[in-house]
Amino acid sequence: MKKTTRRTLIGATTAIALLGAIAIQPAHAYTAPVVGTSIMRLTAPLLGDTNSVNMTFDAKGDWDQYYGKGLNARIMYADVKGDVSLTFKYTNAAGVPYTNRTVYMIVNKKFSCSKTTFSTTQATNYPGSNRPNTSAIVRDWCGDQPQLGAGETAIISTTDSFGKATFTMKNYNLTGEMFPTALNKMNKYSKGIPCGDDTMCLQTTIAPSLYAHPTEAQERGEDKDLIFLAFVNPKVTATTKSLKVKAGTTKTITFKLTNLAKKVVSGTTVTFESFGEGNDLEEWSEVSNAQGMVSIKVSAPKGTLGLQVVRAKVYGAPMGTDTKIYWTK
Repeated sequence: MKKTTRRTLIGATTAIALLGAIAIQPAHAYTAPVVGTSIMRLTAPLLGDTNSVNMTFDAKGDWDQYYGKGLNARIMYADVKGDVSLTFKYTNAAGVPYTNRTVYMIVNKKFSCSKTTFSTTQATNYPGSNRPNTSAIVRDWCGDQPQLGAGETAIISTTDSFGKATFTMKNYNLTGEMFPTALNKMNKYSKGIPCGDDTMCLQTTIAPSLYAHPTEAQERGEDKDLIFLAFVNPKVTATTKSLKVKAGTTKTITFKLTNLAKKVVSGTTVTFESFGEGNDLEEWSEVSNAQGMVSIKVSAPKGTLGLQVVRAKVYGAPMGTDTKIYWTK
């Protein structure tokens, strides 16, 4: 795997130590991928070059050997604490649908170190004993606690007459990654830190399969779409990025929260920090209202001159959004 990609995709590719073959199991000679006997493609949502990041090239000559030749790997974004619905189509190599067949969508793939947690109303297959109920999907434990069953959960469904099966779940993480600059741009992560240990990263590795917990040999028979689903915080936008305020007065500054669909996000805690001139902030946090807004008052004694920076960020997020206040006479 290319170094520049590996460090940013590590939650995808510690995620791609997926089958434990890269870092967990002893290394062995590269085996070129072969055409699989089954094909599994994501049909809803449909992913393309405008709404996802194509990582298939990153597989070439490295971790693609653990899957069928038709592997298609993509990063897509979802709202943290949001609902997820994914539909896959399952066929044989000739494209004939598998109908009325039990199939699986694997979440938090083993050895991925995925920190994501979910609930689902569908039946699940989980080998561990560390979850509160059968609806819970717990994080992957990277293989360091094998008594817990590694962590991957398989959601169970049945294909329809077109070979399609839909899987739904709700994310339960409190905070996610930074909001992406674009749906087809990879987020920035910490250099040299695996996703499972990185506050900048919150991803789950998702794979369709004909098996609840496929072996390496079984996965090599499946040409599939491998999805790295990254959960992101709402976008925090300053309604005014910079302003001049007369010292000795009080000013209210406001930030707006929106999700990936550009809809306002209410009920989310935002924290505030202040740097530079001006008085200390009266509040350290506020919950976004029905319009997705949070506000904070700033003030400075008479005679204050200079810059004050107020930073707003979703609670627990490593990065925030700034408003600059220039205090004047």
